[in-house]
Amino acid sequence: MKKLLTLAVAALMTVSLAGCGSSKAENKLVVGQDKMNGEFIEGFGNNSYDKSIRDLIHGYNPVIVDNDGNIKWETKVTLKGEPAVKNNKDGSKTFTVTLNDGLKWNDGKPVTANDYVMTYLMRASKSWIDANGNPTGYEIEGYDAFSAGKTETFSGVKLIDDHSFSITIAAKNLPYYWEKNFLWSYPLPAHVVAKDVKITSDDKGAKIAKKDQAAIADYVKNTFLKNPTVTCGPYKFEGFKNQQVQLTLNKEYAGNWEGKKPSIEKITVKAIDMDKDVDTLVAGEVDIVAGAIEAEKIDKVKAQGDKFTISSYPRNGYGNMPMSCYYGATKDVNVRQALAYIVDTNKIAQAAMGAYGKPCYSDYGAAQKVYIDNKEWVDKNLNTYSFSIANANKALDKSDYKYEKDGKTPFDAKKASKDYLRYNSKGEVLLISHLGSEKNTITDNIKLQLTKNAPQVGIKYEITVKDFETMMNIYYQKQKAEVKYNVYNMASGFNEVPDPEADYHGKYEKVANFNPYGLNDAELNKAIENLKASKDEKEFSENWKAYQKRWNYLLPTIPTYTNDYYDFAASKVKGFKTTPFRNWANSICNFSIE
Repeated sequence: MKKLLTLAVAALMTVSLAGCGSSKAENKLVVGQDKMNGEFIEGFGNNSYDKSIRDLIHGYNPVIVDNDGNIKWETKVTLKGEPAVKNNKDGSKTFTVTLNDGLKWNDGKPVTANDYVMTYLMRASKSWIDANGNPTGYEIEGYDAFSAGKTETFSGVKLIDDHSFSITIAAKNLPYYWEKNFLWSYPLPAHVVAKDVKITSDDKGAKIAKKDQAAIADYVKNTFLKNPTVTCGPYKFEGFKNQQVQLTLNKEYAGNWEGKKPSIEKITVKAIDMDKDVDTLVAGEVDIVAGAIEAEKIDKVKAQGDKFTISSYPRNGYGNMPMSCYYGATKDVNVRQALAYIVDTNKIAQAAMGAYGKPCYSDYGAAQKVYIDNKEWVDKNLNTYSFSIANANKALDKSDYKYEKDGKTPFDAKKASKDYLRYNSKGEVLLISHLGSEKNTITDNIKLQLTKNAPQVGIKYEITVKDFETMMNIYYQKQKAEVKYNVYNMASGFNEVPDPEADYHGKYEKVANFNPYGLNDAELNKAIENLKASKDEKEFSENWKAYQKRWNYLLPTIPTYTNDYYDFAASKVKGFKTTPFRNWANSICNFSIE
């Protein structure tokens, strides 16, 4: 699933980090970024600004992604060797996990298998879903019955002892190309969020009473989500107030996947004016700025010479214009394609990033190995949707929006203007409502283009601008009364595992926080299923091509650009290095202040 850099749209889809004149004596880093939603627990929302906090406070995931994007078992600190694997007669597969000794929460309590089992159960529960949490565990045996609330027992999850548990993957979900990811989990502290709740387990699975599920979900959503004071990552959460998060070193932390521990004692993460992030860096007011994409900002830091360390890498994602495939005119693929033809993405990239912007034609990131290996195929086989008023009109002529106002007379493209628009056979005007985020150059550029180009193909174009959080709530249909927009603009970053199912598969068409496009296409569904079931890298490559080809035709979102990210650090920040797969927060154990 992609993370929205929810990441992702305000201030040209950039993420910034600021540090306030740190000194070695203080050993403190101040990180500036865009506004946070305050959802600091894994399993709620997809905001990347919240995620930076999660990356600092969560720990001991059985699975990690290394600097090059490879998925690995975390056997350095978390696991006592790789999980034992058993292929069952019914085609299912059981992974038995054994935790290392000595893992602790920041309050000194031991991290146990009970914490992981409770987390698996809760994140798959109906109570979690009802609390608007992101459900996980659908691939585990017994998920359907458990998540629907038909049983209190999750048959595919079993608690063995204080250090061991097992997860059984249902046969219908195998094979799976990213198999290790089935065990991806950051544990929640059961002694805090499930105090006095007993989890039982036998041969039938692990069990937690429905009343306890509801109580835990309520506590996590309404209390722990914004104030997760007991965690097991490199840093302790001290508080969130006035868009500032305070964190201190977790002295109980056993180390990251490389066995490293953090050295910076205090971190403040706060919302800042994103338009001035690099200016404050150059002025010496901050220590770090990350995620810069604009040419003006990048060149300004480069001109400072050795005052700053620069870490650049291909973006594992792309800027885009998501469309509502379930609402209004954009339900029609021909309308979506027409919109792509009247948005000059080269101009968007140039306006935002100058020479640093690059084209993107489908659902991939420039950092992904499969894209790098197949770049020539992409360039030759995918529709680039190059700007063309003529092609836009051709696409619309294939839709039902091919008439004048009476719904009968054929539309004459030569007459197209703001006063001569397209209608469908019901006499409904071709209206495109665009919701963008405020103070955003991308929003401004799209508005400028569509205000001019839309009337040339008979489209009535309207734009509304709201703050980023409100836009995202509407996009994810949390504010259903305001779901009246066809197009948005933002950017997406791929998750650790670039599985597109939760974003585009039809089975998630009406699941909260998933498939916000409302897309349900049988051919795309099958392509996704084939991709997931790939047995090796060669088969994956071929299935990836088929998926991209269909996605490129359906166009649930218009890719507007991709780029390299530039992260900058003042010379006092030592060990500063980031990659497409490990951001500043993931890499914090490598940093020190001098």
